[in-house]
Amino acid sequence: MNTLLVSYDLVAPGKDYEPLWDFLKSHNSWATPLLSVYLVKSQQTASDFLDSVRRHVDSNDKVIVIDVTGDTAAWVNLDPKVSEWIKSNI
Repeated sequence: MNTLLVSYDLVAPGKDYEPLWDFLKSHNSWATPLLSVYLVKSQQTASDFLDSVRRHVDSNDKVIVIDVTGDTAAWVNLDPKVSEWIKSNI
């Protein structure tokens, strides 16, 4: 299982991005440490996950997916639940 960091800039103001958020939250394990940043557990590679995300955003939106499985991380002032999720999943 991979831990993927997904970050996005949604270009169209006022657009309904609920389908994107629903997609990201549909995975069994996920966290959102910052606005427009998700950490998601998935069997998919970063490239395959990006293809899935692209179905939920406009063609001019900016998205990056990075496999952070096994990497180290450091943070400050995150919600304690998010901190625990990161400790358990990266």
